[in-house]
Amino acid sequence: MYARKKSVMWLIALFLVACAREASSPLVRAPRSVAVLPFEASCAREGGLFPCPVKEIFRGEIAPQAPETLDALLKQALSGKPGFRFVSREEYEALREEFLAGTSQPGLVEWARFLGRRLGVEALLYAKVFRYQERRGRGYAVERPASVALALVLFEARSGRILWKGWFDETQQPLSQNLFKIRLYGGVRWLTARELAERGLHKVLQDFPYPTGS
Repeated sequence: MYARKKSVMWLIALFLVACAREASSPLVRAPRSVAVLPFEASCAREGGLFPCPVKEIFRGEIAPQAPETLDALLKQALSGKPGFRFVSREEYEALREEFLAGTSQPGLVEWARFLGRRLGVEALLYAKVFRYQERRGRGYAVERPASVALALVLFEARSGRILWKGWFDETQQPLSQNLFKIRLYGGVRWLTARELAERGLHKVLQDFPYPTGS
């Protein structure tokens, strides 16, 4: 009886170790270099060259300055880390026009390869904003809270396949309704959309496969 119990415990321990190893294994090899593309608004160019595989997000109001604000926040979050190449909105539009002028059947794979060659990178970080609603009111009393929804998708340049994706979808709630959000909100005050987006990007990037830069 004791021997059987010991064998069962040993098998359980072996199973747990195997599971732990599997859980800690990276899903993809981190690329050596990544081009960070400017944010696109979800309503701006549906059916565009980059598909967004995130379907769980509810679309809503997007403030006019949202894409540029998010560009700055993402650049701030990634600056100083090796392997990133930041693409301005003007450069991205010029590349897009050049690509479309030179092909009769534009597709994701061709577009990804084109950008990879022209920018000299292994991967492309595509960013999309679905909702960026500013709070209405100030201080501790607001009529409408900030609401932000965004997605980041990492594409392999040579194949167009998805290497990684992450998203953030949050409308600030009173802490009396959800105390577990206190770490995200950083206290009891009502955040601006920019502050909520900054926290959201930080959360999404926690498991991002950062480039090696070598």
